[in-house]
Amino acid sequence: MREIRGDVSRWFEAGHAVALAQVTKTWGSSPRAAGSVMAVSDGGGIAGSVSGGCIEGSVVQTALDCLEGSRSASLERFHASTARAQEVGLSCGGNVEVLVSRLDRSLFEVERAELDADRAYVRVSMVEGAGNGSDADGVGACFLLVSPDASAASECVGLRAREASGLPAWRIVAPREVEERLSAAALASAAGKVADAPSASEAGLVRTDAGTFFYARTNPQPVLVCVGSVHISIHLTRMAKMLGYRTVVIDPRGAFATKERFPFVDELVHAWPQEAFRTLRLNESTALCALTHDPKIDVPALAAALDSPAFYIGSLGRFTTQLSRYRQLARLGYDDAAVARVFGPIGLDLKGRSPAEIALSIMAEITAVRRGGSFPSSTMLASARWAEKEL
Repeated sequence: MREIRGDVSRWFEAGHAVALAQVTKTWGSSPRAAGSVMAVSDGGGIAGSVSGGCIEGSVVQTALDCLEGSRSASLERFHASTARAQEVGLSCGGNVEVLVSRLDRSLFEVERAELDADRAYVRVSMVEGAGNGSDADGVGACFLLVSPDASAASECVGLRAREASGLPAWRIVAPREVEERLSAAALASAAGKVADAPSASEAGLVRTDAGTFFYARTNPQPVLVCVGSVHISIHLTRMAKMLGYRTVVIDPRGAFATKERFPFVDELVHAWPQEAFRTLRLNESTALCALTHDPKIDVPALAAALDSPAFYIGSLGRFTTQLSRYRQLARLGYDDAAVARVFGPIGLDLKGRSPAEIALSIMAEITAVRRGGSFPSSTMLASARWAEKEL
């Protein structure tokens, strides 16, 4: 939704109706994961995607049918072995299910407000009723789980916001007609099931007495913090922007951290790390890379990252550099368990040499850590232990 919200906002403001297609289930080599979305306006506008292009045409037609009123929602199934899947081009061996339904503007306004505030929220949609799965069972009905801090819900006409019993971290926001159609108890039951799902699962299905619901979590936008406005940082921040990260470059040397060198970076901070991290907060969505080779800059940055829940911390430099950083962090009171969180030498060993290739190796490692990939990596602790033996 973060990528398509601008288009959807423009369509609504221009008076168009909008349908949302959501990938709810995949098997095999499906090109897009569950949770992928595509929006379609009644004017023919398209934003996002639900496949590599093979089923888009069929989904767009279903979306237009929903907007024209022939049906308000539909769960489309594309199984590679069926004639229909072959007709639309799904020949890669994958199977996809896509829920297509009209997007409620008021509910979207709440969703957009959560995106703008960079808060976590969950979109929950019914994909199958407990009965025969017809529209009368509420297929396509959608509600949100939002933070108690979300105030937009109370300002939108046609919505109801209520506390989620037993879920203090969430509020249920639903169109009035959805609550009346499914009942407040049914929404609460689905919300409880979603809350019990593994937090690492970004999308999935839950089953209740009312039917089957699909959920898609939207977490705060990931942030890449590069400490040091070196050449690697130029390529690394550019790659991170392409992958949806907010980018920050910190360097007390103003001559290097300039808009001319970093025109696409979201925030340039001309300060020492000790000063920068008094206001710049590192959270679970943050990756920090210490890249200057200057211990006066890198070590305080690494210490700030170790004091935070940042999901990735990387340190540039070969094994002797990692040993030096390890000893400095140890003198600051960080034990081996803490230092083991730092990846160093930074990046996967792709054998690259140019700044762009090194940046690629770093972004690959960050992606693998974020997504739970399996890969050979080096930590500062292991590198320091190896260097101690070799010296």
